[in-house]
Amino acid sequence: MIKRVFWIALYTGLAQVLSLFTISYVVRNLGEETSGYIGLIDSSILIVATIISFGIQLSVNRNVATQLSWWSNYTLAQSARLSLGIIIVVVGSLNFLFSWDVTIWIYLIAPLIALNGDYSLYGHGKPIAAARLSFIRVALPNLAVLTGSYFIGPRAIYLYVLFAGIGILNSGLWASKINQVSYLFPPSRKFHKIYFKYARVGMFQLSYAILVTGILVVTKGFYSLAVIGLVFGILKYFEVFKGVLRIIVQAFFRELKNPGTNLRIDKAGILIGGGMLIPAFMYPHVTLDFLYDDAYKDIELILPLFGIAMFLASFKSSADMRVLMQKKDNVNLYTYLIALVTTIGISVGISYSDYPVYGIPSGLIAGEFILLIGLGYHINKWTFFKERLWFLVKLMPIILIAVIIRLWFGEQLTGMALSLGLYAVTTFFFYRKLLFDSSFIIHD
Repeated sequence: MIKRVFWIALYTGLAQVLSLFTISYVVRNLGEETSGYIGLIDSSILIVATIISFGIQLSVNRNVATQLSWWSNYTLAQSARLSLGIIIVVVGSLNFLFSWDVTIWIYLIAPLIALNGDYSLYGHGKPIAAARLSFIRVALPNLAVLTGSYFIGPRAIYLYVLFAGIGILNSGLWASKINQVSYLFPPSRKFHKIYFKYARVGMFQLSYAILVTGILVVTKGFYSLAVIGLVFGILKYFEVFKGVLRIIVQAFFRELKNPGTNLRIDKAGILIGGGMLIPAFMYPHVTLDFLYDDAYKDIELILPLFGIAMFLASFKSSADMRVLMQKKDNVNLYTYLIALVTTIGISVGISYSDYPVYGIPSGLIAGEFILLIGLGYHINKWTFFKERLWFLVKLMPIILIAVIIRLWFGEQLTGMALSLGLYAVTTFFFYRKLLFDSSFIIHD
């Protein structure tokens, strides 16, 4: 178990550190508009991948984790995904007649996204292999931007799209080899039937995607490219944070059917969320200056707002997947739709204010709060909140140490590093058994 968590953390951590370094470099050296383009590209990839999956991916993963005869379901899913991927290519090609936009290039690699079956590795209990492929998929486009911008400047965004496609292709080929299945599947003429079958799960999954970086594509008509770039600079950290929580859930996906696993995963999420309070609330100026120089000089409130959204998300790390495993698809669907409508409404409304940069983080706070209340209550009614709040109360003395350091040293980089270091060491010492004891061990 320690080996599994270590390698997943290593691959995921390296990928996300590289991703965050890239966006910091872009904002510093290529400007907010280039950051905005990369944000829209990332957002478009996420939306296209989610539309192609549209419930199939989660449902197949559930079947892979709980059934021995998963092959026929996987075959139907991949054929349906490819059929929809081909349609997206046609639609994307027609869009070039109206707008020559680099983000439309994403539609052209839709078949590669469709044929990538690495999602099934989690259901098979092979999260290390999945994390390794994810690292390569993330690293390639980011390295392309970092190296390419030295020679061609902002036009390196085209390399970002190209190497994103190469990374997806690589991931799909290796996943098929690990799963011992074919990479290519014939398109299905009746693909609409399988999408209709999983429509409720699909709408939940699409809502989830929009409530992360997908929100940029949905609301881009209301924001300038520069504002999108600034929002994406911090939204990327929100995406990484939720990605870390999701990786923990995926690492123990099969165990979610066991009583108590949901709470323990959420406790781990709260530990991570508590650590995020330090740079987001206690040292926002130092954090933003360290990452982006003075790009956020007059809008430092954006970091604490995203910090609130991340902290709320940490309380329900595994809630939606627990509901999915219980096959309460309607609960996920309606809760996410309410959160989605609320988030978009607030984001669009604030876009007309004098501080549009705060629109998206404010919308995400409202969305995460709705998800916490809606999903939590359906899992275990008020006991869900009591258990997690009690764990937070026990965590408060450790957070208080960071507060004392902040008051003693002031808002300085040294104080933030000391606070984060002590928080990490202290939480590991007191809570190291949370994920590493024998009750989580399964045989791969």
